[in-house]
Amino acid sequence: MAFFPLFRLQPLTFKQPPPPPPPVVYSRYADDTLREVVKRLRDRTNTYKERAIDPYATTPEISPPISKWTYCKQMLLCQSVSQSINHFHMFFEFSDRLESIMAKAYIWRVGRTTGYLLYMLHLNACFYYVASVYLGIGTSKWVYDGDGTAYLRCYYFAVRSLINIGGLPEPGTVFEICFQMTNFFTGVFVFSSLIGQMRDVIGAATQGQTYFRASMDGCVEYMNTFTIPDLVQNRVRTWYNYTWDAQGMLDESVLLEQMPLVMRTAIGVDVNFATFDKIALFQGCDKQMLVDMLLRLKSIIYLPGDFVVKKGDIGKEMYIIKGGEVQVVGGPDNSIVFVTLKAGCVFGEISLLQSAKDGGNRRTANVKAHGFVNLFVLDKKDLVDILVHYPNSQRVLAKKGRKLMKAKGPAGAKGEVDKTKGMALFGPKPPTPKMARIFGGFGKGGFLEKLKVQFSYSSLLHYYYALRQSTHITHGIAPTDKL
Repeated sequence: MAFFPLFRLQPLTFKQPPPPPPPVVYSRYADDTLREVVKRLRDRTNTYKERAIDPYATTPEISPPISKWTYCKQMLLCQSVSQSINHFHMFFEFSDRLESIMAKAYIWRVGRTTGYLLYMLHLNACFYYVASVYLGIGTSKWVYDGDGTAYLRCYYFAVRSLINIGGLPEPGTVFEICFQMTNFFTGVFVFSSLIGQMRDVIGAATQGQTYFRASMDGCVEYMNTFTIPDLVQNRVRTWYNYTWDAQGMLDESVLLEQMPLVMRTAIGVDVNFATFDKIALFQGCDKQMLVDMLLRLKSIIYLPGDFVVKKGDIGKEMYIIKGGEVQVVGGPDNSIVFVTLKAGCVFGEISLLQSAKDGGNRRTANVKAHGFVNLFVLDKKDLVDILVHYPNSQRVLAKKGRKLMKAKGPAGAKGEVDKTKGMALFGPKPPTPKMARIFGGFGKGGFLEKLKVQFSYSSLLHYYYALRQSTHITHGIAPTDKL
């Protein structure tokens, strides 16, 4: 049996291409950094692809392990930072709200600016203590020497350093010189701005008082220039002082004019509508008309003894008592008080509602201020302009005006009053002479009256006979007939 030689099969091999030459590396650190960046970018891209398929997939990156103590410190630090930011915003929100509700907001502004000043000094004291610890406490004359209370000594240094009082120990090292120069520059800019802000706050707080004093001084100078009597000058000063003390300003409309109509209406309704709505004269009128009238009212203050209106004057305003009392007076020297009107009462409405063509707008009484009195004044022109838009209210007021005029009394009574005035002007009628009283007097039914009647009858009878003879009339009335 013949055996054929067995041939060993050789594996097929392909010629491999030569490996690429190694890259030229100029900087091993830069090359490793770039490779790390590329690797992270690829991992991040794969993560995004996985999340696109499964949104709940987690990132393959593993955070380095940390201890519980380190984790707690980081959480406390983040919480403290977030709380500090929240407290920062809460403080300024609290400051704005408190300033908006305070009657004298400048007190809070001054206190807040002072707080800023003290806080800046506190921060500088802390920085000085840290610098002293860094350089070594007691290592030089400039740093904190470690005696006494550390915070108080450092705060004292901050006050003298930032306000540039002087008398500080000379810095020796470069660090001490730089720190001291930084304090000087900070003190110049920060404290100058705070002091300027304090000046503006105080100036704004006293701006109204300054305006009041300037107005009063100008008026006094004017009266002195024209030699106004001292009595009048004293009353003017009293009016200025009382007006400022009562309402804190000379004219309320100056502030309200700067506001939009909606806000002026809201303020007027809240302040005066309750009093205005109770007035009997305007009951039954449109509420919106009352609101429009509130916007036209003007506040004015009268001193004790001042006549608000005088009888017989032309009436162009109506008055509503806001505060105080007025008296309706009369008599020879206006010493008789007929009635006293208090807050909420109205007077002067008769002259305001009546037409001027028949003299109906004349004042019918004297009204005098009893003490200091604050009045609302409504001009007749303003009322007419308002009533154009409210015809129903115009008819209601016209009806009430006619009733008020009737309540004044009939025309006959007025004639008797005029007759009494005329008799008082020309004096009483002289008495009848004694000789005339003997014959029955000169009055009705007296001797002269009978003589006058008899004379008239005889003359008429002779005239009748003469007429008959001239016309030759023989028939008619006999001579003995009576006419």
